[in-house]
Amino acid sequence: MEERHLRNDLNVSGLSQTAGGAFHRVSIDGMAKVNGNLDCTSLSVNGTLKMHGALSADSATINGMCTLNGPLNSSRVRVDGLTTIHGNLISPELEVNGKCTVRGRVDGERIEIGGMITIDGDVQCESLNVQGNIKISGFLNAGSVEIKLHTSSSAKEIGGERIDIRRKEQSGFWKSIGLGGTPSFKTSLIEGDEIVLEDTEADIVRGSKVYIGRGCSIRLVEYSGELEIDPDARVGSSQRI
Repeated sequence: MEERHLRNDLNVSGLSQTAGGAFHRVSIDGMAKVNGNLDCTSLSVNGTLKMHGALSADSATINGMCTLNGPLNSSRVRVDGLTTIHGNLISPELEVNGKCTVRGRVDGERIEIGGMITIDGDVQCESLNVQGNIKISGFLNAGSVEIKLHTSSSAKEIGGERIDIRRKEQSGFWKSIGLGGTPSFKTSLIEGDEIVLEDTEADIVRGSKVYIGRGCSIRLVEYSGELEIDPDARVGSSQRI
């Protein structure tokens, strides 16, 4: 395969339309439309990019607006602007400080969410750290899950080794915009080894060491080791397994 660093760069500062192709650095400061697959070393979008095809890059940074009608595969993805992906997102390192919508699944290793992300499919990763807002229509499977609740977040089901979901008092950005609803998390099933929950609504929570904190509403808790329930939590029933 051709070495990426030997390729030509693609720089767009005005209006441009291209059939895609293979490039070294791609920089979009204007408005670009790409009809075809794009393969590059780095992608930087400070303007507007609309793609009909697959995007493959060593790194992708979105500060402007980006719409991908196809999958995104990149070693590093950072979204500080507005991004919509009509396909799957595969990246070992994903950081979202803006707003990102994925109409497919997300596969990665380390996911950091400081902004807002909506995912229609499943999520598979080693670690998930959320300081913003996350909505997952599918299953979340991660080694470590840490979610600080600023707004209303959700997932269909969660599985992991260590799961920590707690409220973080609103301040700064989230307090100023006043959006997203009351800090809370909703899911049907949470299953892990160590589980710490606050302001969480779930049908079943199953784990070894389980703490059900303030504001929780759980129908059934199943535990094999330790269980602690805060007086401000509602638990329908609990049983040792």
